[in-house]
Amino acid sequence: MDIQFGEGGDDSKLFVEDLYEAYVRWAQINNLESEELHRGDGKISVKFTGKGATKAFKHEAGKHCVQRVPPTESKGRRHTSFISVAVMPLLHTDFYINEKDIEIKTQGGHGKGGQHQNKTDSAVRATHTPTGLKVFINGRSQHANKKLALEILANKVQQYYTDQKVASHNEKKRNQMGGGHRSGKIRTYNFIESVVRDHQLNTKTGKIKQIMKGHFDLLLKE
Repeated sequence: MDIQFGEGGDDSKLFVEDLYEAYVRWAQINNLESEELHRGDGKISVKFTGKGATKAFKHEAGKHCVQRVPPTESKGRRHTSFISVAVMPLLHTDFYINEKDIEIKTQGGHGKGGQHQNKTDSAVRATHTPTGLKVFINGRSQHANKKLALEILANKVQQYYTDQKVASHNEKKRNQMGGGHRSGKIRTYNFIESVVRDHQLNTKTGKIKQIMKGHFDLLLKE
C-alpha cells in the first residue's frame, strides 16, 4: 500500500501519517502483520500480510479528503486536504521459462576458429517464440553455446516480462491514486462535524475518533 499527500500542503502530509497509523491499527484488529517499507516527504509505503489482508483493505484505494483545523494551524482556520491511497499486491520475481517456447537452431560458425568452426554446426541461435527475443552464440562448442544462449535468453525474457508487469503495476497504481486533487474522492473525514462519509459504500459514522483508531468496520456496518 502507498499513502501519498496531495492538495492541502503540510496538513495533507500530516494526514498521511494519521491514516497510516489508523491502517496499522486496523491491521492489528484483523490479525495482520504490517511492515513499513518507505517513508519520506509525504509518502509512506507499507506491506500488510496475513489471511484476509486483501479483503481488509479492498475499500481503501482512491482519494481521501480530510476537513479539519490542522494541529499546526495557530489561527483556527479550517483546511480541506486530500491524500491518495493505492492498494496493490507486491510484485514477485519468480520466473520460469518453458522449454516448449524455445526454438534452437544450429549453424556453421564464422569468424575466429577457421575451418574447424565452419565445418561444424557449433553456432547456436535460441529464439523465445512468444516474444520473438533471440540470442546468437558463436563459440567453438555447441554444447557450451547452447547452455550460454539459454541462460542469456532466460534473462532477457525475464526482463521483458518484468518490465511489462512493472508497467502494468504502475499504471494500476496511478489509476487508483489519481492526481491527489479534489475530484473522485472515495471518503471524507470531517473532523469539524465529527463525521466520516464513505462515498463508495454510501455509509457514514459519527465515531471519527474510533475510525482513526483503526475501526474501519464502523463504515461497513452502518
